[in-house]
Parts: sequence; C-alpha cells; structure tokens
Amino acid sequence: MASLETLSAAHATLLVGILLECFLALGWLIAAALLPPMRAAALHWAGFALLQGGAFFLYLNSANWPGFSVLAASNMLLVSALLLQLRGLHLMTGRPPADLVFLTLLVLTGLAQWIWLAPEQAMWRIAAVSVLTGGLCAWNAVALLHCIRQENARSHRLLGLLMSAPAVFGCTLLVLRALFVLLDPAQIIRDDRLDQSFGMLAALGWLFLSLSMAVALMGVVLYKLQHKLSEAATHDALTGLPNRRAADDFMAQEALRAQRHGTPLSALMVDIDFFKKVNDQHGHAAGDHVLQTLARLLQERIRATDLASRWGGEEFLVLLPDTPPTGALELAEQLRQAVQSTPFVWQQKAVPVTVSIGAATWSSGPFHANALIAQADGALYQAKHSGRNCVCQASERPEVPAPSTGPAPGSAIQI
Repeated sequence: MASLETLSAAHATLLVGILLECFLALGWLIAAALLPPMRAAALHWAGFALLQGGAFFLYLNSANWPGFSVLAASNMLLVSALLLQLRGLHLMTGRPPADLVFLTLLVLTGLAQWIWLAPEQAMWRIAAVSVLTGGLCAWNAVALLHCIRQENARSHRLLGLLMSAPAVFGCTLLVLRALFVLLDPAQIIRDDRLDQSFGMLAALGWLFLSLSMAVALMGVVLYKLQHKLSEAATHDALTGLPNRRAADDFMAQEALRAQRHGTPLSALMVDIDFFKKVNDQHGHAAGDHVLQTLARLLQERIRATDLASRWGGEEFLVLLPDTPPTGALELAEQLRQAVQSTPFVWQQKAVPVTVSIGAATWSSGPFHANALIAQADGALYQAKHSGRNCVCQASERPEVPAPSTGPAPGSAIQI
C-alpha cells in the first residue's frame, strides 16, 4: 500500500471508498438480521459491498504488486459484485435467479482475463471487461425498475428511473471506456494506472458508481418497506383482500366518479351461511381456509375495476362501479352458484359452504355510503330469512320486509 508520503488524492479516495464499503456491508448484515423477508437479498448486497471493497484494495496496490494478475483479480471481484447485486434484486422481486447465465458471465470474464493477459493484448482485455460490466450495469438498471413497477405504482415511475440512473450512468461510462481503448489503445493503456489521469478517473468513477448503486438499493428497500406498511394498513392479513378502510376509500372515489358521470354504483354484501358451524365442527383453521378460498373466488370473478373486500368476520363487500341493478343481481347469482359448486375440503373432509348475498344500487340523487351499505345489508338480512343460499336485491327506496317463509334456497328475489 502507498506510504503516507506518497499518498495521492486518488489513493486517499480509494481508501475512503474501502472503508465506506465495509460500513455498507455491515449495514446490510444488520438489515438482514432485522428484516427477515429481505434477508437473502440483504446478504447478497453485503457480499456486493465486500467484493467492491476487495476490488478497490487490489487496484490500490496494483503498483506494489506488478503484473496484470492483480488487475485481473480486481476485475473478477467487480464482476462478481455486480452479479451478487443482480441476484439479490431477483430474490427481492421473487424472480428465479438466472444462476446459469451468471456463472457463464463469470467464466467469460475469467477467460477474457486469461486469454488477453499479456500487456500487448491489454486493449482487448480492457474492452471485453468494460463491455461485460457495462452489460451487467444495464441488467441491474432493468432489475431496479422492475422492483418499483412490481408494486403497480404509476406515480412512482419517476422514483424507479432515479433509482436506476446510477446503473445506466455506469453502463454508459463503461461502454465509452471500451470504445476509447479500441480507438486509442496506446494512450489509454499507458494511462490506465491509478497515478495517471485515465486510471484515476476510472477508479473515482467506479467508486462513485458503487456508492450510488448502494444508495439506490437502500432506496428500493425503503420503498418496499413503505409499500408493505401501507398494504398492511389497507389489506386483510388472512385473505389478502382490501379491508374495510380500503373499501371505504374506494367507495368514496367511485361515488364521486358515479355522480360526475351519472353512472350507477352497486354493492354486494356476501355472508357465509352457518359459518359458526364450520368453526365448531372443523376448527378455526378450517374456517380460515374457507375465508381464504372464498376471497380467491371473489377475486377471480370480478372485473379489474371492481373491488372485493373483507368487511368483517365472515362478511365480504363487493363494490361494482358502473353496474346497474340487473348486472349486480346477475353477478351475485353467479358468485352464489360458484361458491355452491366449489368443493371446500379440509383435511380430506368436505366442508359444505354456501353464501347469502344482498345487492343494492345507487343510481341518482345524493349519495350516502352508509345508505348504500344499509340497503345491501338489509337485502342480505332478507336473504338470510328467506332460507339462505340465495340472493336478494334491494330497491332504491327499500321497504321493511314483511315476514315470509321465503323462496327456495338458490333463488334470487327483489325486495
């Protein structure tokens, strides 16, 4: 390592970079311990920081350890670091890592170092490694964008672009480096040392790129955590459906749109028949299984513009924008039949499950969310007292239902 008397600005910067990489690795290790869902990705990024620090250390001592073997080892560490970062991003998004491709790229880097190890072939070595690392930077940029787009957050597209900018910048610099070395190899190879202008710029540029990408990774982690916290506040933990709070927000937005465009807004209140018997006879785990299966059935049979939510207990609320009473009644009957025909099995035992559904529609006049829910709830009450496993539809001005023995189960009536 350079002595204190001969320590240049570039040497000092790389020393600081090595220390920063060590601190970053420690930070990712702490994150791995504190954030179990992101542990695998955080461990990969701790390895990314350590390998980067090792590469900087080798490059810093390249003058004291003559020969291109030190530079070759430094390049291998840099490529390995980028591969670890990319693999961590794949793990975070739930995508299977392309390990065979990663291994192939690592082997190609090693071959490029070995084939063009001689000083007179340095131009090909520098160009090949620059292109490989530039391609990996571009791949990392795409993976960072995918991390943000995975949440379907259109408003955060700019955030995704900002996070991927360092990787795009690094890709551009590395490709330009490859072009420069092929156009003027003598000048570039002569200056490709830490104490020369081109080598110093390359080292400082890579250090800046490394730290910028580390900041981008931290941004991805913070964004993912914020999204998970937001989802936990608006989604039911058992079924994964939006909860009552999310349904209220959705209904308020759609009510404004319905009043502005003069389109109807319908609501279905879905309740599992004799759900207490399911818990008593088969256990609460079976009841949870029934709730999860019903939630999946609702999600599969509604439109992308609709919302199925868990209203509370065994009750579910389905909101149907731009849906008239006939459409709401038709969908409700389809849902009832789908539940009745779906086999609910728990521990190899059939669990009979049916639902009663109350439908209500707002089409004109002042909108009151409580009134729409009350209408759907009143229709559900009528369905329960009409033999269950049926659909009832409320009128816009519901009347108190008269006592009735009700229709046969499986029918749809209007009150």
